[in-house]
Amino acid sequence: MGLKDLAKNALKKNASCGNVSGHDFPLGTYINTGSSDGERWILFTYPDNTEEKITHDMIKCATVLAMGVIDIQNKGNQNITLYGTKYLVLFNDGRQAVLTVGLGETLYLIEKVLF
Repeated sequence: MGLKDLAKNALKKNASCGNVSGHDFPLGTYINTGSSDGERWILFTYPDNTEEKITHDMIKCATVLAMGVIDIQNKGNQNITLYGTKYLVLFNDGRQAVLTVGLGETLYLIEKVLF
C-alpha cells in the first residue's frame, strides 16, 4: 500500500460517521454513507480496508437501542461527551451488529437505509 492509499484511508476513517461492533464484525470496522442511482447505502470499512456496501434489502430489522450520550472521551484534563444513537441491526444472512452513530445529518442518512 502506497503513501497515497494510506492518506486516502486515513481521511476516509476521519470522515466516518460511526462504528460497527458485534461478534460478526471485526473490531475497528467503521461506517460511511453514500448513494448511487437514487439508492442510499451504508459502507462498512473493515480494518484490512475491504469494504461492504449495505443496502436496505440486506436488513431484516433494525431497532434503536439508545439515544443521547453514546461515549465520553477524556481529552487532556477535560471530558468530552458525544451524543448520538445506537442501533441493533439484524441482517438477512443471520449476522447482527450494533451501529454507533454520532448526531447530525448522518443519523438521517443511516435511518434511510435501516428503516
